[in-house]
Amino acid sequence: MIELRLKQTQVRLDFSFFAVITLFLLLDNSGFGIAALCACGLHELAHLALMLIFGITADKITFYGAGIRISSDSTDRAKPFAKALILSAGCAANFIAAAVFRFLGNDAAAAINLFTGIFNLLPLGELDGASLLKMLAIRVCRPENVDKVTKAAGIISAAAAAATAIFFVGEFPFTLITTALYIFFISTL
Repeated sequence: MIELRLKQTQVRLDFSFFAVITLFLLLDNSGFGIAALCACGLHELAHLALMLIFGITADKITFYGAGIRISSDSTDRAKPFAKALILSAGCAANFIAAAVFRFLGNDAAAAINLFTGIFNLLPLGELDGASLLKMLAIRVCRPENVDKVTKAAGIISAAAAAATAIFFVGEFPFTLITTALYIFFISTL
Protein backbone atom coordinates (compact mmCIF):
# COMPACT_ATOMS: atom_id res chain seq x y z
CA MET A 1 0.00 0.00 0.00
CA ILE A 2 1.33 3.41 -0.95
CA GLU A 3 0.11 6.28 1.22
CA LEU A 4 0.39 9.96 0.36
CA ARG A 5 -0.98 13.09 1.96
CA LEU A 6 -2.40 15.95 -0.12
CA LYS A 7 -3.13 18.73 2.37
CA GLN A 8 -5.81 17.23 4.67
CA THR A 9 -6.56 14.27 2.41
CA GLN A 10 -4.87 10.90 2.78
CA VAL A 11 -4.50 9.15 -0.59
CA ARG A 12 -4.01 5.39 -0.42
CA LEU A 13 -2.98 3.34 -3.44
CA ASP A 14 -3.48 -0.38 -2.91
CA PHE A 15 -1.43 -2.70 -5.10
CA SER A 16 -4.64 -4.51 -6.10
CA PHE A 17 -5.68 -1.31 -7.91
CA PHE A 18 -2.56 -1.40 -10.08
CA ALA A 19 -2.94 -5.14 -10.66
CA VAL A 20 -6.54 -4.81 -11.84
CA ILE A 21 -5.79 -1.79 -14.04
CA THR A 22 -2.77 -3.54 -15.58
CA LEU A 23 -4.69 -6.74 -16.24
CA PHE A 24 -7.66 -4.83 -17.62
CA LEU A 25 -5.51 -2.80 -20.01
CA LEU A 26 -3.40 -5.80 -21.10
CA LEU A 27 -6.49 -7.81 -22.01
CA ASP A 28 -8.26 -4.89 -23.69
CA ASN A 29 -7.34 -4.19 -27.29
CA SER A 30 -10.55 -2.36 -28.17
CA GLY A 31 -10.01 0.93 -26.30
CA PHE A 32 -12.86 0.06 -23.96
CA GLY A 33 -10.52 0.07 -20.95
CA ILE A 34 -9.39 3.66 -21.35
CA ALA A 35 -12.96 4.86 -21.94
CA ALA A 36 -14.16 2.94 -18.86
CA LEU A 37 -11.37 4.43 -16.72
CA CYS A 38 -12.34 7.91 -17.94
CA ALA A 39 -16.00 7.27 -17.06
CA CYS A 40 -14.98 6.12 -13.57
CA GLY A 41 -12.69 9.13 -13.17
CA LEU A 42 -15.50 11.48 -14.19
CA HIS A 43 -17.81 9.77 -11.70
CA GLU A 44 -15.41 10.25 -8.78
CA LEU A 45 -14.48 13.81 -9.78
CA ALA A 46 -18.18 14.73 -9.72
CA HIS A 47 -18.43 13.45 -6.13
CA LEU A 48 -15.36 15.52 -5.19
CA ALA A 49 -16.73 18.62 -6.95
CA LEU A 50 -20.02 18.47 -5.02
CA MET A 51 -18.12 17.90 -1.79
CA LEU A 52 -16.12 21.08 -2.48
CA ILE A 53 -19.31 23.01 -3.29
CA PHE A 54 -20.65 22.03 0.14
CA GLY A 55 -17.33 22.90 1.78
CA ILE A 56 -16.46 19.29 2.55
CA THR A 57 -12.92 17.96 2.25
CA ALA A 58 -12.25 14.29 1.59
CA ASP A 59 -10.46 12.71 4.56
CA LYS A 60 -9.34 9.69 2.58
CA ILE A 61 -9.31 8.56 -1.06
CA THR A 62 -8.49 4.88 -1.51
CA PHE A 63 -7.71 3.32 -4.87
CA TYR A 64 -8.17 -0.46 -4.62
CA GLY A 65 -8.93 -3.40 -6.89
CA ALA A 66 -12.69 -2.88 -6.82
CA GLY A 67 -12.57 0.85 -7.51
CA ILE A 68 -12.13 4.13 -5.70
CA ARG A 69 -13.54 4.96 -2.29
CA ILE A 70 -13.85 8.56 -1.11
CA SER A 71 -14.59 9.01 2.58
CA SER A 72 -15.16 12.02 4.77
CA ASP A 73 -16.54 12.28 8.27
CA SER A 74 -17.99 15.67 7.25
CA THR A 75 -20.08 14.04 4.51
CA ASP A 76 -21.43 11.53 7.01
CA ARG A 77 -22.52 14.43 9.24
CA ALA A 78 -23.88 16.57 6.37
CA LYS A 79 -27.56 17.35 6.05
CA PRO A 80 -29.45 14.59 4.23
CA PHE A 81 -30.13 16.75 1.15
CA ALA A 82 -26.44 17.65 0.75
CA LYS A 83 -25.38 14.05 1.33
CA ALA A 84 -27.90 12.79 -1.25
CA LEU A 85 -26.65 15.32 -3.82
CA ILE A 86 -23.03 14.33 -3.19
CA LEU A 87 -23.88 10.63 -3.52
CA SER A 88 -25.88 11.28 -6.71
CA ALA A 89 -23.30 13.53 -8.37
CA GLY A 90 -21.19 10.73 -9.86
CA CYS A 91 -24.13 8.99 -11.51
CA ALA A 92 -25.56 12.30 -12.73
CA ALA A 93 -22.21 13.19 -14.33
CA ASN A 94 -22.14 9.80 -16.09
CA PHE A 95 -25.71 10.24 -17.36
CA ILE A 96 -24.91 13.74 -18.66
CA ALA A 97 -21.75 12.43 -20.33
CA ALA A 98 -23.75 9.58 -21.87
CA ALA A 99 -26.22 12.06 -23.36
CA VAL A 100 -23.42 14.28 -24.69
CA PHE A 101 -21.54 11.35 -26.24
CA ARG A 102 -24.77 10.02 -27.76
CA PHE A 103 -25.48 13.45 -29.26
CA LEU A 104 -21.93 13.53 -30.66
CA GLY A 105 -22.41 10.07 -32.18
CA ASN A 106 -19.96 8.22 -29.95
CA ASP A 107 -22.27 5.37 -28.95
CA ALA A 108 -19.53 3.33 -27.26
CA ALA A 109 -18.56 6.15 -24.87
CA ALA A 110 -22.25 6.86 -24.28
CA ALA A 111 -22.91 3.22 -23.38
CA ILE A 112 -19.90 3.05 -21.05
CA ASN A 113 -21.01 6.17 -19.17
CA LEU A 114 -24.62 4.98 -19.03
CA PHE A 115 -23.53 1.60 -17.67
CA THR A 116 -21.21 3.24 -15.11
CA GLY A 117 -24.03 5.46 -13.84
CA ILE A 118 -26.58 2.64 -13.68
CA PHE A 119 -24.12 0.20 -12.07
CA ASN A 120 -23.28 2.70 -9.31
CA LEU A 121 -26.99 3.16 -8.57
CA LEU A 122 -27.36 -0.51 -7.69
CA PRO A 123 -28.06 -0.89 -3.97
CA LEU A 124 -25.03 -3.09 -3.40
CA GLY A 125 -22.07 -2.96 -1.02
CA GLU A 126 -20.49 0.47 -0.98
CA LEU A 127 -22.00 1.68 -4.24
CA ASP A 128 -23.85 5.00 -4.30
CA GLY A 129 -27.21 3.26 -4.69
CA ALA A 130 -26.72 1.34 -1.44
CA SER A 131 -25.93 4.55 0.47
CA LEU A 132 -28.91 6.37 -1.06
CA LEU A 133 -31.24 3.46 -0.29
CA LYS A 134 -29.98 3.28 3.29
CA MET A 135 -30.62 7.03 3.73
CA LEU A 136 -34.17 6.54 2.45
CA ALA A 137 -34.76 3.42 4.54
CA ILE A 138 -33.62 5.22 7.69
CA ARG A 139 -36.22 7.92 7.01
CA VAL A 140 -39.16 5.63 6.18
CA CYS A 141 -38.55 2.31 7.95
CA ARG A 142 -38.38 1.22 11.53
CA PRO A 143 -34.72 1.00 12.64
CA GLU A 144 -34.77 -2.78 12.99
CA ASN A 145 -35.88 -3.12 9.33
CA VAL A 146 -33.25 -0.91 7.68
CA ASP A 147 -30.66 -3.66 7.22
CA LYS A 148 -33.32 -6.14 6.05
CA VAL A 149 -34.54 -3.69 3.39
CA THR A 150 -31.05 -2.90 2.10
CA LYS A 151 -30.02 -6.58 2.03
CA ALA A 152 -33.20 -7.62 0.19
CA ALA A 153 -32.79 -4.80 -2.33
CA GLY A 154 -29.19 -5.86 -2.90
CA ILE A 155 -30.05 -9.49 -3.55
CA ILE A 156 -32.96 -8.59 -5.85
CA SER A 157 -30.90 -6.06 -7.83
CA ALA A 158 -27.98 -8.52 -8.14
CA ALA A 159 -30.31 -11.14 -9.60
CA ALA A 160 -31.97 -8.57 -11.89
CA ALA A 161 -28.59 -7.26 -13.08
CA ALA A 162 -27.39 -10.78 -13.90
CA ALA A 163 -30.65 -11.61 -15.72
CA THR A 164 -30.51 -8.35 -17.69
CA ALA A 165 -26.91 -8.94 -18.70
CA ILE A 166 -27.69 -12.49 -19.83
CA PHE A 167 -30.68 -11.22 -21.81
CA PHE A 168 -28.67 -8.58 -23.65
CA VAL A 169 -25.47 -10.60 -24.08
CA GLY A 170 -27.34 -13.78 -25.03
CA GLU A 171 -24.87 -16.08 -23.29
CA PHE A 172 -23.18 -16.48 -19.93
CA PRO A 173 -19.46 -15.72 -20.48
CA PHE A 174 -16.85 -16.17 -17.74
CA THR A 175 -16.55 -12.44 -16.97
CA LEU A 176 -20.30 -12.18 -16.55
CA ILE A 177 -20.32 -15.18 -14.22
CA THR A 178 -17.57 -13.69 -12.03
CA THR A 179 -19.23 -10.26 -12.00
CA ALA A 180 -22.60 -11.77 -11.08
CA LEU A 181 -20.99 -13.80 -8.28
CA TYR A 182 -19.18 -10.71 -7.00
CA ILE A 183 -22.41 -8.66 -7.04
CA PHE A 184 -24.29 -11.43 -5.26
CA PHE A 185 -21.52 -11.79 -2.67
CA ILE A 186 -21.37 -8.09 -1.81
CA SER A 187 -25.16 -7.92 -1.65
CA THR A 188 -25.25 -10.57 1.08
CA LEU A 189 -22.69 -8.85 3.34
